[in-house]
Amino acid sequence: MEHVVVSGGGIAGTALALALRSAGIAVTVVESRPADHGEGAVVRLNPNGMDALRAVDAHQPVIARSFPLVRTERIRPDGTRIGYSLGADPSSERGLPRVMHWPVLSAVLREQALERGAEFRHGSRVVDADPAAAAVTLADGSRVEGDVLVGSDGANSLVRGRINPDGPEPERLGTRTIYGYAAEPGCEPPPPEVLRSYVGAKGFFAATRDSHSGGCFWFTSLRSPVPRSRDAPQDVDALRAEMTELFAADDTLAATVVGNSERILSFDDHALPHVPRWHRDRAIIIGDALHVAPPASEQGAAMAVEDGVQLARCLRDHTTPAAAFAAFEHLRRERVEAVVAMGRTGTSRAHHPLSRRLRDLRTKTKRAFAWQRKPPMGRGWAYDHHIDWTSKTS
Repeated sequence: MEHVVVSGGGIAGTALALALRSAGIAVTVVESRPADHGEGAVVRLNPNGMDALRAVDAHQPVIARSFPLVRTERIRPDGTRIGYSLGADPSSERGLPRVMHWPVLSAVLREQALERGAEFRHGSRVVDADPAAAAVTLADGSRVEGDVLVGSDGANSLVRGRINPDGPEPERLGTRTIYGYAAEPGCEPPPPEVLRSYVGAKGFFAATRDSHSGGCFWFTSLRSPVPRSRDAPQDVDALRAEMTELFAADDTLAATVVGNSERILSFDDHALPHVPRWHRDRAIIIGDALHVAPPASEQGAAMAVEDGVQLARCLRDHTTPAAAFAAFEHLRRERVEAVVAMGRTGTSRAHHPLSRRLRDLRTKTKRAFAWQRKPPMGRGWAYDHHIDWTSKTS
């Protein structure tokens, strides 16, 4: 397998390209968007994602362009802290979660992939895929072929449809997540490296300061029974007005930060917990094409990076696509389905009144008996995943 064609240049596809070049395999990434598109919200790359980048010596540029998340806090409007946890185990070699804009992560990974010899074809829209030939057809009628085709073309993956013609589509969860950024927030944001979630009358407002620029990243999650049109443009002014009204009654920084935000994006939350068939002939899917994790999992970017590095290992170690794909599925299926399930549970709990009351009760109990002895930390089983690049996949 000398040449891999990747449909989709998001986080998964770009991480795969980087890792393939580390394995000495040629790769062409076909992406409809321009390289400098600048789209995307804030992204949190958890320690398992950083571990995957470290496996292919690609972690340092990400560290240089991001900032660490040391701890999270839940705050009442009166300023009382009602919950906190460390971002991750501070003694772990995997380090802390890293926070940055999605376009920054994408650009950093792409720059490293290009330096290692990957080819990117931006502005090339895929209109068809042929798993048997490991090929894609572009909107201009041209065709790109390789020894293997990888679909990393997102939640509405065309390649997934060719592999699973009657397969499942991402399930809408009835909620939406709104992200924003204010370069000049108009008030004092939370301290750097702290994600502070303010509990308001109609919803929470989570904010953190960008220690590079001094700006403020923020997000919230709301019930949303009516789906947003997939092709509808993001109306920043309408979102700003809606969010300002939502938080107007809360005595927090939320309304001020929202009112000063120049970037606001709204996304319906989806989950794709199980895809029966991951590969067919010489084609396979990864990233959001394979497993859509709700934002509550906090693992979308990290799982995409894991996918790319693990698939590159498998393609390096096996002489046929079938053997490489089987090894990848053996390594990944149980883990990715568990992460998606975790995210679905987190989304349900966040919006169910009884679950919120039970969480508050558990928080008070922990604060009374455990916090001073052992502060809670990020999800161990998800964060502790390790990729040994030097070992051979079976």
